[in-house]
Amino acid sequence: MHVQRDPEVLRLRALLRDLVALSAIPVAWIGSDPPMVAAGLADTLMDVLQLDLAFVRLSDPGGAEAVEVTRGITSAANTEWLQGHLVAATPPLKREILCDGDGSERRELIAPVGVNGEAGVVAVAAERCDFPTPTDELLLSLATNHAAAACQSARLRLERKRAEEELRRARMDLEVRVQERTAELAASRKRIVAASDDARRRIERDLHDGLQQRLVSLGLALRSSEVLIPPEGEELRAEISGVIMGLRDALDELQELSRGIHPAIRTQGGLGPALRTIAGRSAIPVDLEITTEADLPEAIEVAAYYVTSEALANAAKHARASRFRVSLSDLGGTLLLSIRDDGVGGADPGRGSGLTGLRDRVEALGGTINVRSPPGEGTEVSAELPLEVVADS
Repeated sequence: MHVQRDPEVLRLRALLRDLVALSAIPVAWIGSDPPMVAAGLADTLMDVLQLDLAFVRLSDPGGAEAVEVTRGITSAANTEWLQGHLVAATPPLKREILCDGDGSERRELIAPVGVNGEAGVVAVAAERCDFPTPTDELLLSLATNHAAAACQSARLRLERKRAEEELRRARMDLEVRVQERTAELAASRKRIVAASDDARRRIERDLHDGLQQRLVSLGLALRSSEVLIPPEGEELRAEISGVIMGLRDALDELQELSRGIHPAIRTQGGLGPALRTIAGRSAIPVDLEITTEADLPEAIEVAAYYVTSEALANAAKHARASRFRVSLSDLGGTLLLSIRDDGVGGADPGRGSGLTGLRDRVEALGGTINVRSPPGEGTEVSAELPLEVVADS
């Protein structure tokens, strides 16, 4: 078997081996932190360049204290020489020959890591008389470039981690603020609805206790006066009777207006009887299906009443329907309300303010309201309301 002994070929083989070893460094150092990169660089240089000393100093991308790793035997001369170069912000590539105390000589080489030495510095020494050869300098340059790339990768990873953490905190802060703002908005809507109901209730009470009672009193007074009219005052009696009928009509209209301002649900026995009253007043027949007798919060009852009343009124005006169907049930803590008609369909929920006001009222209570109105298939207004209303603080 022929063994190649040509010195040049052997040198090239050794160089190729060292280049292969150094080429594997980037893969091995991917994702590594500066301490691991520094230790790996020092060990690799000791082996590939056959050194007596290798010193590696790498900057921490996180701003912490630099990492220093030493391999081999140091002397006082090495330490003094090295400290003299470390004080420089950007140590240049420099070669020197130092004499140890025992008379031996070491040839030293210092090189920056990174273009301007921002990633650190590498110092190596060997007693070989030919050190450093151009090949040694090439391999050292290649190794420091890999180290610089690894440090840059670590810095980018750290910056990415910091950015992701800042983004996570910002997202959490935004979510908290959105939740707080949403809660404030929901509470504000509830307060507006409650204030509106209170105002409606006061107006209804004022009408009932004031103007309605006044009209009733006037009617009774006219009835009493009518009895006192002598037989020959038939024309006057007819006039007073007409006035009394006009007062009665005005009183009926006032009562109807009063019911529209605020439904007297509680005095009518709850939501079921109130819906039956609405159905009874409708000019179009209403099929009413009530399968719940749950004791509901007043705000829920009032919302369901208004949804039903508004839906029936809109359908009577625009749907050209011959029949309505209203169903009320509860399922899993939710009140389900549906108002359907057999009209022409094609209703636009975005037109008019009635549905908008109902939506605000329903959503303020944590519920939902939807309108389905395909052309030619009638219209359905459905609402879901929670049976429990959380009180605002």
